[in-house]
Amino acid sequence: MSKTKLVKRKGSKHWKLFVEDGEGKYKVYYKSESKMACKQKRAEVQANSIDKLTLGHKKTFVEVYKEFALHKIEVGKNERLGGKLNSLKVYLSYYRKHIALNFDHKILLTEVTKKVVKDFFRKLLDNGVSWITAENVVMSFKTALKYAVDQEYISSIGPMDSFSPKKEEELIPKDPSEMKYKITPMISLQEADRLFKYFDPQLKKNPTITDKRNFAIVSVFLFCGMRMSEVRGLKWNAIHFSNNPKLPSYITVKHTIVGHEEGYGKADGSRRTFIIHPVLLEILREWKAAHTRHFTPHKITWVFPSLTKTIEWIVPVHDNTIRDMFNVAYDALGYAEIEHKVDRCNPSKTRLVVKWSKFGSAPTKTFRHFAATSLLAGQNSNTE
Repeated sequence: MSKTKLVKRKGSKHWKLFVEDGEGKYKVYYKSESKMACKQKRAEVQANSIDKLTLGHKKTFVEVYKEFALHKIEVGKNERLGGKLNSLKVYLSYYRKHIALNFDHKILLTEVTKKVVKDFFRKLLDNGVSWITAENVVMSFKTALKYAVDQEYISSIGPMDSFSPKKEEELIPKDPSEMKYKITPMISLQEADRLFKYFDPQLKKNPTITDKRNFAIVSVFLFCGMRMSEVRGLKWNAIHFSNNPKLPSYITVKHTIVGHEEGYGKADGSRRTFIIHPVLLEILREWKAAHTRHFTPHKITWVFPSLTKTIEWIVPVHDNTIRDMFNVAYDALGYAEIEHKVDRCNPSKTRLVVKWSKFGSAPTKTFRHFAATSLLAGQNSNTE
């Protein structure tokens, strides 16, 4: 039952009814000059609270988690709120891949205890789920339970508030490295040089517009270390080409594209400006000229768009296109092994599958730290 307070401050005409929210804070729910009216409103609040708690005690945890995950999707779709849809989709993914398949559907919301969660954690490990993924899944239980408190299905999350697999001795793996995220190996200078030459259109017999675009994409990753979403979201107005040799050219990271959603960076620190390396500057100038010739008479704002000439279909190049482009190159250079499998949904097509890769499952992440060296070199050459 919701906790309430009935208050009339000295000198005030009104009685105020305060109701405790899910965070333990009291907020004004109702006010009136009549104390009786406030008491009646409090009785209504408490009755509704009892009804919700009764309903909550009958709900299963799997049922509530699904409701919570769908609620997060709606939050992500609301442009006025701060949640990013692609970040909030993870809860629905946890539900579909792990909870709906492996969690006991008979366990009620009120029966979720540390023991229950620890047993589920072990079950995920037995199913081949990594320790890190299992931790992420069960830690999302706390967020789901807090949602249940906000909905007044339960009054508190109880002992689960302090639960963490890293604090439970029986859940600690023998190999402590299992509890850490894998570090993506940084590409070496020699490997980067081979990759750069692999894509260089000047080393190809009859380079196409696609070859030129791909070379520019690779160059931006190598010299700038931008995220996939930042490269896809790059617009020409974010690149300043200086005509004064004494003044540097620079890129300002303004927009991101994740899936089909346009955003404004992962965090405030993501919105940054940095000087363009001289080698990259020449590549971008050449790509802009080719880009303009290809799309004339249309003016396309995206630096790396799809190359169709049907104006309504011109969108930022797809992230899968970029990933496949890199993985094919890694395979050719001996840094990965790929194979083509028939697409289950469309047997007439094939899809690229990476059997192994030196640079992990995210082929562009390796450039994040490597680019610092190139960026520093570019800054030094402009300041000398």
